[in-house]
Amino acid sequence: MFVIVPPVVTWFRAGEWIGRFGMGMLLYLWLALSCPAQTPDFGLVKEHWFETRTAHFHIYSCGAPTAVFKLAGRLEQFCEAYAWLAGSTAIASPPIAVVAFPDHERLQPFLPLYEGQPANLAAFFKRGSDENLIVLSLPPVEAGADDMSVIFHEYTHLLFRHNDHFWPMWMKEGMAEVYSTFATAGGKVSIAGPIPYHLALLKENQLMPLSELFTVTHDSPQYNESSRQGIFYAESWLLAEFLVAGDRPVLRERFGQYTALLKQGQPAEEAFTNALHITLAGMTAQLQRYLANREFPPLQLKLTANIAAPITVTTRALTPVETYFRLGDELLRIDRVEAARAFFDQALKIAPASPLPYEGKGLLASQLDNHEEALRELTEALQRGSGSFLAYFIYARERYRLTSEGGDRYKPLKDAAEVEVRGNLEKSLSLMPVYAPAHELLGFFDMVQGDQAAEAERQLQWAIELEPENSAFLFTLAQFQFRNGRPEAARQTLEPLLKPNVAAELRQEAEKLLQEHSHGE
Repeated sequence: MFVIVPPVVTWFRAGEWIGRFGMGMLLYLWLALSCPAQTPDFGLVKEHWFETRTAHFHIYSCGAPTAVFKLAGRLEQFCEAYAWLAGSTAIASPPIAVVAFPDHERLQPFLPLYEGQPANLAAFFKRGSDENLIVLSLPPVEAGADDMSVIFHEYTHLLFRHNDHFWPMWMKEGMAEVYSTFATAGGKVSIAGPIPYHLALLKENQLMPLSELFTVTHDSPQYNESSRQGIFYAESWLLAEFLVAGDRPVLRERFGQYTALLKQGQPAEEAFTNALHITLAGMTAQLQRYLANREFPPLQLKLTANIAAPITVTTRALTPVETYFRLGDELLRIDRVEAARAFFDQALKIAPASPLPYEGKGLLASQLDNHEEALRELTEALQRGSGSFLAYFIYARERYRLTSEGGDRYKPLKDAAEVEVRGNLEKSLSLMPVYAPAHELLGFFDMVQGDQAAEAERQLQWAIELEPENSAFLFTLAQFQFRNGRPEAARQTLEPLLKPNVAAELRQEAEKLLQEHSHGE
C-alpha cells in the first residue's frame, strides 16, 4: 500500500501569505488597529467590477480604469524586465490573480486576520499551486502620484516564491523591498535604491539585534504589530540592500551562498555566518557604518529589450455572481472561512444555475476536510458546466480519498472507480497543463494502479519540475522508486526530506519510509 503525506493534499495553502507594511499609508493604520473583524459588506459587489487581462495577470477591480491599466502596464514592464535578467522560466507560474481595491478602506475587510483583527498590511501576496494571488489597493489617481512600490514588492514575492519554504522572513521582506524600488530610464532598470521612510525610521531607532531579526516569523509581533513592524521592515531592507548593492564586493559575492546553505537545512543565523564568513557583531558594525554614510546608489542593470513597448490588454465586466465568487475565493485563501461562506451563499441566492457558487462551497468544504460535502457541491458545479481545472482536480482527489483504507493508504481501483478518478485528473490537466498537484496525484494514482510505471514516473518528475519547492512530491517519487526496485535512487530522493528545515510530519514520514526499506536489501 502507498501513503499520501498531508502536504500533497493541500491545494492552495502550500505557502503562507506574505504582506507588506504600508509605511507610505500611515493615515490608514488606525483602520487595521481599531476595526473589528467583520463579514464584508455585500454593497461592494454593487460597484462596477471588471476583469483586465494581460499576458501574465488577471486583474479584478472596481477602481478607476485608468489606475487599473497603469497597474497592468507597470506589472508587465516589471515582469518583462525580470525575465530578461533572470530568464523566462523565472516568471513562469500558475495564473496570477490581482484583486485591486479602489482604496485601503475597501481593502481592509479582505485582509488576513492577526489575533482576530485585520492584519496591519497595505497589501499581501498568497502563493498557491493553482493560483498566485496579489491583493492591494490602487495608488491614488491624483496628479503626480506614481508610487508603485507596494505593487512591485508584492510581485517580487511571486518571483521568489520557490524560496518561500527556507528563506527567513527578513530575507523575504528585505528582498521584496529592494525590488520595490524598481525604476526604468534610458534603456536601463534600477533596483536597490534608497527608501526615505525606512531611512528616517532607522535614524530615530536603534537596530534590532540580528539574532532577533533572524527569528521573526509570520506570527511574530515584530511582523504584525504596528509599533514593531516598522523597524523590522526597515532593517530587513537595509540588510538586504547592503548585501545586494552595498560597498563590500566580497560580501555581495558570498551572499549567494546563503540560500544554498539554507536549502541544506542550516538555521538562518548559522547559514548567514557560514556563508558570509562574518559574525553577527561584525555584520552589525558593517550595517551601522553603511547607514551612517547615507549613500545608497541604486544598482543599474542594462537591458537589451524595449520594456516600454505597448502591451495587449483585454477587459470585460464581471457579472455579480462572478464578483461574489472572486471575493469569496480571496477570503477563503486567507482562511476567513465564514466570510467566504457568506459570499458563496449569496452567490447561490442570485444565480442558482451558475456553477460558481457550488465551486466555492465545494472548495470551502474540501479545505475543512468535509469530504462528502465537497463531493456533493463539486458534483453540482460540474453538472452545471464548470470549466475550472481546480474543480475537476478537487473532485478527483476527494473521490480518491474516499477509497483509502485509513491513514491515506491506497490500493488499486477497478472499473468505473478507476475511470472516474483518472478521467477527472486528465480533464483537470487538459484545462491547466502546468498544474503540478494534478501531475503528482496522477503519477501517484498510476503508481498504485501498477500498470503504467513509465507514465507514473513521467508525471511525478513533471510535477517536481513545475513545483520544485513542494518537498512532498519527492516523497511520492521515492515511493515509486522503492516499488520499482531502485532503492539507492529512492534514498537519494529522500535525503533532502531529512533536513531540519523540512516540516516535521513530512520528515517523519520520510524516516519511516527509509526504515521500512532498510531490511533485506
